[in-house]
Amino acid sequence: MTRGLVCAAALLFAAAGAAAQVDSTARPDTTTRDSTARRDTTPGYLPVFSEAIVPGPLPRGVRYTFTPDSFVLSNAQTLSDLLAHVPGVYVARGGIYGAAEPVLYGGRGAAALEIYWDGVPYLPQGRDSVFVDPARISLAPLERVDVIVLPATLRVYLVTLRQRSTETATQVGVATGEVRTANYRGAFLRRWRSGLGLSLVADYNNTDGIGGSSTAFNSVDLWLKAEYLPSPRLGASYQVLSSSWHRNAESGSGAARILDWRSERRDAIVRVFAAARADGLGPRAQATFATTHTRRDTAVSDGSLSQAALELQNDWPRAHLGLAVRRLDDARPWQLDAAGAWSLLPGFTVAGDARHASYSRGRSGNRARLAAGLLLPAGLSIHGDLAWARDLQAPLDSADAGQRTVDVSGAARWDRSWITLELGGASRDPFAPIGSPVGITAADSSGLTRVGATRRTRYFTAHGAVRLLPGLSLAGWYFNPLVRGGTDFEPPYHARLSLTFYSKFWRVYRSGIFALRGEAALESWSRGTAGLDSAGAVRTLPGKSFGELNVELRIAGVTIFFVQRNATLTRGSYVPGLDYPRRFQYYGVRWLFTN
Repeated sequence: MTRGLVCAAALLFAAAGAAAQVDSTARPDTTTRDSTARRDTTPGYLPVFSEAIVPGPLPRGVRYTFTPDSFVLSNAQTLSDLLAHVPGVYVARGGIYGAAEPVLYGGRGAAALEIYWDGVPYLPQGRDSVFVDPARISLAPLERVDVIVLPATLRVYLVTLRQRSTETATQVGVATGEVRTANYRGAFLRRWRSGLGLSLVADYNNTDGIGGSSTAFNSVDLWLKAEYLPSPRLGASYQVLSSSWHRNAESGSGAARILDWRSERRDAIVRVFAAARADGLGPRAQATFATTHTRRDTAVSDGSLSQAALELQNDWPRAHLGLAVRRLDDARPWQLDAAGAWSLLPGFTVAGDARHASYSRGRSGNRARLAAGLLLPAGLSIHGDLAWARDLQAPLDSADAGQRTVDVSGAARWDRSWITLELGGASRDPFAPIGSPVGITAADSSGLTRVGATRRTRYFTAHGAVRLLPGLSLAGWYFNPLVRGGTDFEPPYHARLSLTFYSKFWRVYRSGIFALRGEAALESWSRGTAGLDSAGAVRTLPGKSFGELNVELRIAGVTIFFVQRNATLTRGSYVPGLDYPRRFQYYGVRWLFTN
């Protein structure tokens, strides 16, 4: 943190010095100053770093985008909550907030989830060096989350807050709930006309837990970013994310039901870019250096990881081409990425990417993906994906020799002003995942040792939204693997349905500053499997249905919210051996100031 503050101060002084330079050849103005002149207080809008997401053009339907309203006007408390809105995603909730919430998709284990923080791979570190638990990534510093859905992989792109206006933005949030659940959040974002910027976010969470499912938990997430963008064609930034949390242990039936886990992780990223044009088109180069440090874990020793990348790209109005060279740790020395997209004809788009990676012990991996989409009359469109890989899933595991997979998917979509509907299907190759999430390893006395191998799987999926009445809409998704029993944590007949009321009807307030939203949601699945226990026996995942309620009221920059989990009083859990609390609720208010 000290090094982070020093780097931030260096950027501040450098920017201040650049802003203070004057033309030494100019003569002083000897005319009388106008004493009535006032400082210009009109907000100015300054350039920012481009969003570190997959550049377009992309076929319609391959990307899910979550905005700040998705973080506030929804049930999302963690990144895992957001990803639960993607068809086919199973969130193995260990309990209420603070418990493990690993995201499982396509029976691929850890290989099914790739997370990028401002374009930098967010790699697992510490006690679990294979899986990333998205619930431990704070939403507080984020302004956008993009999810690219492949047949068997989710690529998640996290974009941090970018202050554009010279008007200072400040946020204060307070929330509370049962079992002394508490959240305190503060944010300060400032940009100066010189191009200098400073952003600070602090997020504190605590809960005493509920016996049988969730233990006491507390976390502190701090985010700092200093940046200097004198023009849209040149800029530099430094950011550091410090996260520390502690999950207490709990025992039951003589065995550890929930493991004690203390962790501190600090990620620092330096980015510098140069572009030929100010409108986002043309050639652009960016250099990135990132470090990750973990410490104070009682189960493993301290660890560190560094990454460096050089990215070159060129954008045209209807095309994109990019190349990136990455240097990681000893287990992943080199990685070469290429990506491109092109609207060949009006309504027809192709996009693809490829990667070659060099690993330790002379191993290597390759993967490629091609997507295409076509717009048809009457709001219809079709798109398809082909993903090929011969790659490792856990480079730190010296026994991982890689697997070859070919996965394909396709869908037809209909978009109108009152309805969006998409029907699709896919075929996935067999796969043998490595390991299982450490956070739910000791879920019960048998212990979850690993996620079992999957067979060739074909699945059907549907998702959409329809406006029933003005302000009232029905949305949801349905997922069904067309093999008996599905794969581990991919139960058949898995669906999520929500009925939402959203309106700005109260005209006492100025138009646009009042909003009321209420949602009732239900997630349900049929009987499936939940991995293998320590003896190698298949564990049963019972069919369950969990409902939840959330209400949000917004007046200008004030948002009041209320969320209730398991409103249906279901007895059971998302993970066998744990109990999910009934009618757990939390509520609070967040203020957003622009002064």
